[in-house]
Amino acid sequence: MSSKIETLLHFLRRPLPKLLFPITVLGFIYVILVNSWVCDDAYITFRTIDNFLNGYGLRWNVHERVQGYTHPLWLFGISFFSFFRIPIYYSSLILSWLCVFASAALLMRRIWQKGRPIQETYWILFLLLSSRCFVDYSTSGLENPLSFLLVLLLVQTGLELEKDFNRKSFYLFCFLLSLMYLNRQDSILFGIPFFLYLLFKYGILSESLKRTGIAFLGFLPAILWSLFSLLYYGYLFPNTAYAKLNTGISTEVLWLYGISYFQNSFRWDLFSSLLIFVAVSILPWLAWKKKPGHLSVSLGILLYLLYVCSIGGDFMAGRFIALPFVISVFLISDLFSPFLPRIALLFFVAFSLLNQNSLLYVTKDYLRIRSDEEIQDEKGAYFRSTSFLQSFYVSDFPSHGWARSGRDYRKKQADKGATTCATLNIGFYGYFAGPERRIVDVFALTDPLLSKLPTVSNWRVGHFARNIPKGYMQSVSSGENRIEDPDLKVYYTRLKLLTESADLFSKERLAEILRENLGKNRSLLSSNMTKTAWEGIPEKFYCGLGPGY
Repeated sequence: MSSKIETLLHFLRRPLPKLLFPITVLGFIYVILVNSWVCDDAYITFRTIDNFLNGYGLRWNVHERVQGYTHPLWLFGISFFSFFRIPIYYSSLILSWLCVFASAALLMRRIWQKGRPIQETYWILFLLLSSRCFVDYSTSGLENPLSFLLVLLLVQTGLELEKDFNRKSFYLFCFLLSLMYLNRQDSILFGIPFFLYLLFKYGILSESLKRTGIAFLGFLPAILWSLFSLLYYGYLFPNTAYAKLNTGISTEVLWLYGISYFQNSFRWDLFSSLLIFVAVSILPWLAWKKKPGHLSVSLGILLYLLYVCSIGGDFMAGRFIALPFVISVFLISDLFSPFLPRIALLFFVAFSLLNQNSLLYVTKDYLRIRSDEEIQDEKGAYFRSTSFLQSFYVSDFPSHGWARSGRDYRKKQADKGATTCATLNIGFYGYFAGPERRIVDVFALTDPLLSKLPTVSNWRVGHFARNIPKGYMQSVSSGENRIEDPDLKVYYTRLKLLTESADLFSKERLAEILRENLGKNRSLLSSNMTKTAWEGIPEKFYCGLGPGY
């Protein structure tokens, strides 16, 4: 029996043929390019970028300061390419491709540093290509690709620090953690266990003021952005956080939806789910083997998964699975790389090469619309309208109906008095309708008032609609406070001071920022915190995009 096991281990240790290296690399690039797409939600950020580059400021609706994006670092990255007149769609893809290819190169370099020739490291690409969530969210216009790159740099820096503490690497670790916060705040959950481990191991905060100062300098970008956000927007956190976490939905219900999200991942993306499961399940083994650095990485994955579960998961299948998958690839390859090349090839053949529905065989006419209760195959829904391949064949791109509606409004501008409307689908439409259109987001991602109200009783994960208070649409349209509810009217007056006041530094506004963030205004919202059924959008203010979902 032992001889058979040794024969198996000897077989697994044998490297793959080096001649496959260039073929695999080119195949990886091909799969990423032909699967490139951009989702509707990305155009919410694109509208802010467009307004920013045209001198309106970091705003979604130009009449008010609201942070309708979760990823300032990603926003500025796309803005950089768009500044050079590159269309914003291609700017997002270029940044995505750079981050994804750099992430793959980092994973391969890690194996090369362990003594393997670079030509034998391409099996890492087999693992990545076997994952549906990784390929789907290597683009999409969302911040996932930059998160891939930052978290890989973070854990590699952390493992180097574990071996030998030096100020430069410690600064870099804190700086990367800061950038992760700026790219997406909840992604720092991956780095918190490792940071705490470093504090414990080296006594950073208690042993030396210099080390504490280094940590402060590393975190400075996140600190400065938080101060800017507080001053400019009036809040420390993006409006999207209030819209999705301030719903009035019980924790127990959200946990059930979170569990359903992971179940969907096992059904639709088995390989990614299994790899993440292995990365978390080896926690006891890592503790037994006394590998605290790798243990911290595994704990980070677990902490993030628990967070995703606690917020109810998401409606985008695979979106919040992709990042833990990438870190799981790093962790498992770092620990077991001698045995993985042939296993990686086996998984690639099973999940990709022999699978007729594989992402290897995507064309511009690819269509895969799937729903699993409230979870959507987002890429399948939008790919034919927004894919990179399709962009070469369509003049008015993207060709989605919501984008066409936005273009039609901007071209006609027939009724210039009716510039305000409300809708559930703000991405494509908001971007192409132009800055003159004032749009109230029923899901409250970009709306400062609705994000403070409870969701309707018939909500859907990721789509926490709010009923529009009476008089609110008239208030947005006219610029005057016409809300009927007396308490809500007072609150909206104070809110307008935060979001619309021309003087950022007035005593009244600074005092209101303090009062709002200390929760002193919550009593004004108490009478509006009862969840009711969806009442719809007032007919006069309907954008006319269809019911949404």
